[in-house]
Amino acid sequence: RMLNVRGIVASVPNFRRACWTPVFALRKSPEEGVAVQDMEKRQTRSVSEALTGRNRRFYSNELRSEPQGDLIDNIHQHWDGNFDLLEAHHGYIQWLFPVFENNGMNYRAAALTKAEAKLIRGDLNCARRVILSYRLMLKFYGLRLVDEQAGEVARDPQLWRSRYANLTRNSHNFLRISRILTSLGQLGFARYKRPLVQHFEHEIEQEGNLKSCKGSLTRFWLPLVTTENSAAYIKKTLESPEDRADSVFFRT
Repeated sequence: RMLNVRGIVASVPNFRRACWTPVFALRKSPEEGVAVQDMEKRQTRSVSEALTGRNRRFYSNELRSEPQGDLIDNIHQHWDGNFDLLEAHHGYIQWLFPVFENNGMNYRAAALTKAEAKLIRGDLNCARRVILSYRLMLKFYGLRLVDEQAGEVARDPQLWRSRYANLTRNSHNFLRISRILTSLGQLGFARYKRPLVQHFEHEIEQEGNLKSCKGSLTRFWLPLVTTENSAAYIKKTLESPEDRADSVFFRT
C-alpha cells in the first residue's frame, strides 16, 4: 500500500523545516531552553521599556521634563536665549542630555537606557531635537553650530564675550559640558564631541580665554574624546563602541 506522503507533510507543522534541521540542533538541554526563553523575554522587555522610557518619551515630545519643566519642543522654542533661566534652573540639563551613568542631581529625571538610546538614534525627529538641544546650549556658552554634518563650532559674534564671562563665573557649567559631551556620543552625535573640545582647547591655550576651564579641559573633556576605548572610560560612561553609532540623521 502506498503511503500518502503529501498528507503526512500537510499534517505535521513545520515539516520541511524539521526535516532539514540537524539532529543536534533539535536536542537542546533544559538549561539551554530556559536560557533562550530568558533572552527572548529580556529583549522583549527591553524594547517595551524603551518605548515607555522617560527619556524616549521626552525626546518624542510626549513627556514634560521635571521639576518645573516643559515639553522639549516648548523648551527649544521658549527657553532658547533665556540665559537667566538656563543658568538658574538645575533640572533641565539631565533631560536634554541624558547619559547611561546616572540622572545627575535630578531625582525626577532618569538615567538613559541603552535601548532608549538606540531608539533615539534611529528616530529622525528625535535626532533633530538633539541638534536643537545642542544649539540651545551652545548659544548659552556663546557659541554656534557651523556645520551640522561635521559638528564644527565657532564663537557667536554677538554673544561670546558676555557668555564666556558667565561661563568663567559659574563653574557648575563645567560639569554640564561633561554631560553634554557624553550624551552627544550616546545619542548618535559622537562626531560632535571632538570639535567642541578642540574649540575650548584653542580658546584656552591659544586665545587666553576661559582660563578657569583649563582643569576641566585636561581632566574631563579631553579624555572624553581621546580615551573612548580605555577601561577607565568604559567604566565611567558604561559605553561600548556600538553605543556611539551614528544617528539616523547622518544616514538620510
